[in-house]
Amino acid sequence: MKKIYKNILYNLLIALLISLLFITTEQIYRIYNDILMFNLNAKTFAEYLIINFLILSLTSKRAIIATYSLLITFIWFQYMHFAYFGTWIFPLEYYLFFTKFQETFDTFKTVATIGITPTILMGIVTLGTYFIIKNLKDTKLNIPYLGIILIIFLISMPVKVFIKDSKKGARPNVEYYPIKNSITTLSYLLGNIMPKKLSGHSGLEQTIVNTPKLINKNPDINVVMIMGESLHREYMSLYGYKIKTTPFLDTLKDSPDFLYKRCISDGVVTDVSIPSFFNMIKKPDGVPQIISTNTCLFKMASNNGFTTHFYSAQAQDQLAQLKSYLCPKYIDNYIDGTAETKDVDTPALDRFLLGTIDKIDFSKSNFIVLHQRGSHTPFKIDYPPEFEIFTKENTADKSILQNTLEYQNSIIYTDHILSEIIKKIKSKTTKPTYFVFTSDHATNIGDTNRNGHGRLDYDSVYQVPFFVYTINGAKSIKDKFSEFDYISHYQASKTLSYLLGYENKYEKFNQKENYFVCDSDISGLAGILKLSFDENDKQIPKILK
Repeated sequence: MKKIYKNILYNLLIALLISLLFITTEQIYRIYNDILMFNLNAKTFAEYLIINFLILSLTSKRAIIATYSLLITFIWFQYMHFAYFGTWIFPLEYYLFFTKFQETFDTFKTVATIGITPTILMGIVTLGTYFIIKNLKDTKLNIPYLGIILIIFLISMPVKVFIKDSKKGARPNVEYYPIKNSITTLSYLLGNIMPKKLSGHSGLEQTIVNTPKLINKNPDINVVMIMGESLHREYMSLYGYKIKTTPFLDTLKDSPDFLYKRCISDGVVTDVSIPSFFNMIKKPDGVPQIISTNTCLFKMASNNGFTTHFYSAQAQDQLAQLKSYLCPKYIDNYIDGTAETKDVDTPALDRFLLGTIDKIDFSKSNFIVLHQRGSHTPFKIDYPPEFEIFTKENTADKSILQNTLEYQNSIIYTDHILSEIIKKIKSKTTKPTYFVFTSDHATNIGDTNRNGHGRLDYDSVYQVPFFVYTINGAKSIKDKFSEFDYISHYQASKTLSYLLGYENKYEKFNQKENYFVCDSDISGLAGILKLSFDENDKQIPKILK
């Protein structure tokens, strides 16, 4: 018995050393990071001690090393995620990491410097832990079958979430330490999200609506929908940004043929917002509605005499997740950026879209969708060298981030492409033509602690532009809009439906009502935000799930 106590005491002592190593590096990272706060307390310390004691009590040294390797990897990922997004990892992001690996890799390789501090800290933990384990005495406490018991315990956590339909772990807790966040969010992923995804039932399904009534058969017009990428309207001089990033659009601002509003996107990632937009989805879960194809704009256009086109600068594999949501049977002409780059993972520059216009027969009525690469990360590769206009050298504000300068360059390139698209189509047709523009979502810019998109709690990521521009005597639809400064993606897609000849039951397209934004999963399982407006039209966001 005395020997057992001695072994327990030895394990506790080693567990204390490793706990101090993990805790110290975490608290250093919390102090280093402006969002996190020093939060060490007795409960956290005790939990760390118990976790390390149990790991050290495994009978196999190889199992101990494997377990710590896994834990350190998860913590490193958590730190890397916090360095870029300003949050711990959300449940669905583990799933998206594998299904969207190339996009994730492309984003992080451009901001590799954010990984320096997390890597140094976890390198210290790795070396320290390995040194301690390597020198473990054979007299340490070994608990038979402990590995099996721990595996059963870990399995029981998602099972408990599933049985109780628990919301624990649905969102990471900033005050939890990384190991605890990893365990709780993975439990929610496996116990709540994955069963619903595998069954095809989110529990959030909306009632399927019918196709709107056709009121204008075979209109002799062109409708050109230009879909931007990651474009934050507050960085456009059209919307008052201090730097002239949209010189072409600025010239249209007072034109009687031009109308623009502040738009709220359907989602915070491309694979959610674009399917939602082109299927007129008001609120998640709209997957049953999408499957019905009742409100698919391509189908509606095709059924009313339009030749349909979808041309994208994005690469083949970048569109793989969303293509099936666009009722492709009704898209007459489809081309993506891989046609130019010859690589399924490499997008083309947006000037590629200008060449696709030459393939269109403008003697017919056309519904044309031009999908940009726009301002997707990494920004610098999304515009040609001659658009390296904003630099540290020629910018008065030397504190501005390099990332922001590159983002501004991508916007001025987008503005140029818009001018070239409109100019080219003007030269191709005398038919009344409507240009509608918005972006799939925006992105967080100018913040050293929070970057990117895919986060409902960053209000910047769903603030996108919207405009309608008419040429060749196209009948104005300005009277269909109110003075209200906002429009939702849903309302914008209803505008397209109206232009394509279908009934609009809204008195005004941009009526003041609740808008809904879906997080990174189209079913709504990753979260839904309701955006309402007060009497002064101030946005009031509320995360519903």
